Amino acid sequence: MKRHCSCDRCKKHHHKWDDCCKHDHKCCCKKGKKHDGKDKHKKRDKADLLDFEFFTLDPNVRMDNNMRLPEDMQTPVASVTLEQVRNGDLVWLNGVFGLDQDETIFIDNRVDMRIFKGNPPVFTPGSEIYRARFEVEGEAGDDQVIEPLMHVDRITENANNVTYTVTIEPLDTDLFLNGPITFTAALINKR
Repeated sequence: MKRHCSCDRCKKHHHKWDDCCKHDHKCCCKKGKKHDGKDKHKKRDKADLLDFEFFTLDPNVRMDNNMRLPEDMQTPVASVTLEQVRNGDLVWLNGVFGLDQDETIFIDNRVDMRIFKGNPPVFTPGSEIYRARFEVEGEAGDDQVIEPLMHVDRITENANNVTYTVTIEPLDTDLFLNGPITFTAALINKR
């Protein structure tokens, strides 16, 4: 009759055993093979979450004509700061931004969304670490959108108070940032 072992090692690997627990019983994962002192079930990739920062509206709900974003002008809309980053760390940036084109124009509006890194932030086109261009349809179409972003920044040098700022620049006509807005930064150390 097969019984389940109650020792920590066997619980961790979900082992079954026939005799008393002396860790040389047969592993249920590899039929007929015994452990030879090495953990054959070792996890390969591990990571630690070192810091997590976020920006949201309060309350984080849609509000009509909340903030006008002028045409052909980069406007900072969200920012997060990590206290300390180290060479080899990763910063996972995520966000969603609720936008609305309320103009009576029936054209699609091209929009550039960028992430800049630095403290203080300098919004010079070409120095961004992320850039995406998308369209918000005119009043006749889907003129209200929730636009996502996702980026991983590989840290190449140690630094303190690293700020990430999202800017939005409508290229064809004014736009409104209505919400919801969420921008997050997760600092990860891969071991």
